[in-house]
Amino acid sequence: MRSSSVNFEEAIEEARKAPIIDVVFSVIQLKRAGINYKALCPFHQEKTPSFCVFPKTNSFYCFGCHHGGDVIKFAELYFG
Repeated sequence: MRSSSVNFEEAIEEARKAPIIDVVFSVIQLKRAGINYKALCPFHQEKTPSFCVFPKTNSFYCFGCHHGGDVIKFAELYFG
């Protein structure tokens, strides 16, 4: 049973390495903002973009609803 949990943990670690910009860009229209990207947040209604993707740290954060995290957290929030 241990080997399957190790494989699962390895799969999660591999998924964390996926470029967040590729994952987010596949479902949300992003605009470049310097070295980062901005968009309307997919997690709440807004008219001014407050959702940011930070490729350097492979993370995201919304300054409106305060959701943030890595690529796994984005997928969890977006896809359920």
